[in-house]
Amino acid sequence: MKNKFDAIIFDMDGVLVTNNSYCLAIQKTVETLLWETRNIKQRVTTDDIAAMKRITGFNNDWDTSYALIELLGNNVSIDEFSAKVTSITPSIRLSAAYQTVKNVFQNYYLGNNFDGFIREEVLLIYLGLLKQLSKKYKLGIATSRPKAEALFAAKYLKLSPTYIPFGSIVTKEDTKREKPYPDPLLEAKCRIAARNPVYVGDTINDVIAAKEADMKSIFVGSQQLGDKQIQNINQLMEVI
Repeated sequence: MKNKFDAIIFDMDGVLVTNNSYCLAIQKTVETLLWETRNIKQRVTTDDIAAMKRITGFNNDWDTSYALIELLGNNVSIDEFSAKVTSITPSIRLSAAYQTVKNVFQNYYLGNNFDGFIREEVLLIYLGLLKQLSKKYKLGIATSRPKAEALFAAKYLKLSPTYIPFGSIVTKEDTKREKPYPDPLLEAKCRIAARNPVYVGDTINDVIAAKEADMKSIFVGSQQLGDKQIQNINQLMEVI
């Protein structure tokens, strides 16, 4: 795979930035609403969240939270998630129940004026590596984060504007469809004027989106997904 690419497009959570804060927001949201709406006191585990994230179509954390409430609220075991989960349709996203999930999640994650869990995020990629990559490749991001959250994190963690321009960050609001559709990746490719980019992600949705966008992908994690696999983002130079 070496020396074929003119650009690198990154997913954000779990690749460039720790996704612990998002996981914690999912946990607190699901636990809170299970108790408040169904009188169910249940611990939501990181395994529950990871299992949902492995299901195609659940890249969005609001969708994941909503689905977990439905599954755990109906006593569905983790090994049955993929068989019994209901896809999140446009009509569900317009429902009062979904809006409640979204509002509770955002309150935990953002807090008041970005003082919530978002402040606990840390950078996964070494800035020295990012500097090295920026000298050879055009860099962009395609993320399902809402724009305000993505831009805040990029600036707060010093990703932008030094190494990745703010204009090269494609967020939830920038395309009609999220991953696993290819739209965010294609938008990022257009913004950075890339001919042959590679996409770096950490979920099945990232791999599917890259394939649909006719891009090679590098998977960060232990699963055998994508065209190449690495255990963490700082091994990127070994496979690119």
